[in-house]
Amino acid sequence: MAVVSRPPLALTDLDDAALQALVQELGGKPFQVRQVAHWLWQHGATVADDFKNVPKSLREALLARLPARSTAVAKVDAADDGTEKLLLRLFDGESVECVLIPDGDRTTLCISTQVGCPVRCVFCASGMFGVQRNLGAGEILEQVLHARHRLAAGRSLTNLVVMGMGEPMLNLDALLPALARIHAPDGLDMGARRITVSTSGYPRQMERFAAEPTPYGLAISLHAADDQLRRELVPTATAPVAEIVAAANRYAGQKGREVTFEVVLLEGRNDRPEDAAALVAALRGSPCTVNLIPWNPVPELAGAHDLHRPAPGRVDAFADSLRRGGLKVTVRRQRGADRSAACGQLRLRDLENG
Repeated sequence: MAVVSRPPLALTDLDDAALQALVQELGGKPFQVRQVAHWLWQHGATVADDFKNVPKSLREALLARLPARSTAVAKVDAADDGTEKLLLRLFDGESVECVLIPDGDRTTLCISTQVGCPVRCVFCASGMFGVQRNLGAGEILEQVLHARHRLAAGRSLTNLVVMGMGEPMLNLDALLPALARIHAPDGLDMGARRITVSTSGYPRQMERFAAEPTPYGLAISLHAADDQLRRELVPTATAPVAEIVAAANRYAGQKGREVTFEVVLLEGRNDRPEDAAALVAALRGSPCTVNLIPWNPVPELAGAHDLHRPAPGRVDAFADSLRRGGLKVTVRRQRGADRSAACGQLRLRDLENG
């Protein structure tokens, strides 16, 4: 996929230097750059009246040059358990999803990095139509701003997971500055240990990610430890599992953070005793946790690939096998089951409805 550079679409696309240059070009003072950034990031300003202590002439000139944001919430699917899936409309008519997941005192947001996905996992709706383009840094950031605006009074975002639509490691040029803004105290001020980036496994890009000074979390969508089985589930997988695990171990060593390996469980495909044994052999000794995710069915894929969600007993047996092998294991509880729970389903419905 060719990455096409484009001019900034909104204030959210501007880094600190570009925002400073624009404010000063419009006659603003250096301290007013900080004021604009304060209202834009910490308060989610979208219209001129939101930039409260910025001179009226400056705020109006800014928004005449660039809107605050380039995306809009097109649809919200709210589940009975409080999970909200947002469909965002982009400047070119494309759409992406992000998901708000409340759980006790925690509120996790899952965001996307591409329109569609190039990975084409056989069980995931995100890749059904391939990838259309990368998101810009502003389009990534705006998912957080839109989601934060929907939170009830007194509630805040506690965790961010970059594992929605798209492969984050294939859009690091936009993702890294977006994460820097999310993490910065004068940006969205979210701690690095509350931010996790998920990848299907691109060792070279993982090395670049590891070179960043900020110790973000890393999750790897492994799904199988056997290379042949993994290629059946993830047709675009090229790196051997051993190479991916080695890159993950290096990341853990550099950052001092345990890596999560994620496995979407499919009945009879990768939830068998031999599949558990292969995972134990591949991951034993690695500083990691294995997160098991019983498949959220996508009807369009279930029939085409003969996929089934495993029964709870099979999931428990698989988890017990991993634990007996010395691995730490968590099992993800299904959220938003009544409202297009699987990643990419809301966008899929939007595309089907034209």
